Amino acid sequence: MKEFDYIVVGSGSAGCPLTARLLEKKNSVLLVEAGKKERLNLTHIPAALVHTIGNKRYDWDFQTEPDPTRDNLVEKWPRGRVPGGSSAINGMIFIRGAAKDYDAWEAMGNKGWGWNSVLPYFRKMETADNDKDNALRGGLGPQRVSALRWKHPVSEAFLDSFVNAGVPLNPDLNGASHEGVAWNQGSTREGKRHSAWEAFIKPKLGNPDLTFVDGTIVETILFEGRRAVGIRAIKDGTRVTFKARKGVVLSAGSINSPQILMLSGIGDPAQLKRHGIEPIVESPDVGRNLMEHPGLYVLAEMNVTTANSLATPINGVKTLAEWVFRRKGFMSVPTAQVLAFLKSDPSFEEPDLQFHLFPFGWVKKKGRYTVPNRKLTTILVNINHPKSMGHLELRSKDPLAPVAIYPRLLDHPDDFDGVKRGLAWVRKIASTAPFGSQVMKLIDVPDPSAGAAADEAYIRKSTVPFLHPVGTCRMGIDARAVLTPDLKVRGAENLWVADASIFPRHIAGNTNATSIMIGERASDLIEP
Repeated sequence: MKEFDYIVVGSGSAGCPLTARLLEKKNSVLLVEAGKKERLNLTHIPAALVHTIGNKRYDWDFQTEPDPTRDNLVEKWPRGRVPGGSSAINGMIFIRGAAKDYDAWEAMGNKGWGWNSVLPYFRKMETADNDKDNALRGGLGPQRVSALRWKHPVSEAFLDSFVNAGVPLNPDLNGASHEGVAWNQGSTREGKRHSAWEAFIKPKLGNPDLTFVDGTIVETILFEGRRAVGIRAIKDGTRVTFKARKGVVLSAGSINSPQILMLSGIGDPAQLKRHGIEPIVESPDVGRNLMEHPGLYVLAEMNVTTANSLATPINGVKTLAEWVFRRKGFMSVPTAQVLAFLKSDPSFEEPDLQFHLFPFGWVKKKGRYTVPNRKLTTILVNINHPKSMGHLELRSKDPLAPVAIYPRLLDHPDDFDGVKRGLAWVRKIASTAPFGSQVMKLIDVPDPSAGAAADEAYIRKSTVPFLHPVGTCRMGIDARAVLTPDLKVRGAENLWVADASIFPRHIAGNTNATSIMIGERASDLIEP
């Protein structure tokens, strides 16, 4: 039986930096990944996410339970199942969240998670474009953060319309201010996706203290009393056991980390016993507090050419060649080109809405995304700090059975109202020049003259998650918190969780950068 100092479960956005930093502290680390290593390196191509999302070779491809708050909608939730985790299949949007987000975490009792405490980790993890290194940005970290290598004219028109609507232009949404409209920065390097795996682990694969195993599903954490001493897993159909001298860290994400805890006897005792699992630690909030960014993907039919034209057979060959030989063009950039954070009501203390613009529009057919030959763009709007909470439940004690996901995305009336304000802003930008002059129609969006009832029906039908699930292993100082603020599993020893499941409150922004920061900070909390 092999033994290591630490076992890290999950090679995603948090698990990769955590593993890298533990190695730098002269520890032996076993990094466990459920997915398989790539051979074709399809994830290196930024535009290839249309082929990886929904593809079970790369994606867990979870399916939710019916959501009664959205007309019993059932949907797929992509989560990366490949080295790099979701950082290998996401939209490559790099946003750190607002300073107030982390100060709110600290105000909730999570000492050491305020903005001044986490900023050094954000700086440590990144090399911002042009090797920027100042009081707010990093220039020495493994994770590359790059400006767009290609911009579509329709994106510039979108940005200008926000400015014309009174939203300030922001030169760096990861800088001094988190409010305004700006060009997106992406987790790319020289036109290729730069996942957490590529940034933190690939350079260390030759380190004799690192052991990486893929295709491995954790069955349970092994305990001596309440002390975690290893894991039992299934690798390629064979049961394997690994031991840990110093402890086990779950970095399997907001869906899989709580599942592994429950399979290991940590959770709501009544639920565990229903599935024949003997409770070890009573922790009823494991899998609870599921928070997501609800919002709208609005397709706009344009009177000008959009990036959809690049998906035709002839243009597609040219676009691929431009990426292969020059690492430029449409295939070299993240999905979103423009981002905006704004207060839909001036009385709000912080921005309540986030916007993205995709200079193309895609449609889903048989679970896969395709880009039709039409002049489409996609306007995305979501609320930043949802109050609705869903939850997860075990289906069985079989580790190969996915958990049941209950989103309840619009359970709180404030979230419904927030999406409604977002719809109003979509209409506003779609009627503000110069972008508004290019919009022929907003597809499937009711005409404002149809009234409030039509809008409310549209919101119930069309609101979707922005694929930022967090909070299912919440940290806090109250007795129901799954984790203490130093990320230890309450009631257990030598067991930690480090990923987006620790969020006590959602942030304003995409979650990849914050998850990397959590991995960086976790290494110092686990081994100072």
